[in-house]
Amino acid sequence: MNTLKISYYTALVCFVLQFILLGVGSFDRPDLEINGLYDVFLGVLWTAIKGIPWLVLVPALIMKTKNSMAWMSYVCLVYFIIWMLSAFGAQHSNLATLGVIITLVQFVASNMYTRLHKRQ
Repeated sequence: MNTLKISYYTALVCFVLQFILLGVGSFDRPDLEINGLYDVFLGVLWTAIKGIPWLVLVPALIMKTKNSMAWMSYVCLVYFIIWMLSAFGAQHSNLATLGVIITLVQFVASNMYTRLHKRQ
């Protein structure tokens, strides 16, 4: 039972870290200059648009269903591809390398939760 909680909360922490990485990635660009509140609003809006697949999962994550974690693992695969392309592309990004690691941890935790929840 304890492993079930650990895997659930690990997946949730990685879920939050994914949004933080998306936000930092939206503002951490050499060609971007922030001149006012409007630019910050556009950056936050762009982060929300990039995070739509994660935002769809929020109601199901609150209810702690095994299906929500199964869907989270599918979304992880999409973001894993995006982070891999950014990490090992022409412009090597350390932030994207961190995104790859967080996505891997999140994928394993969500799969563990789904598997352990089905056994109960």
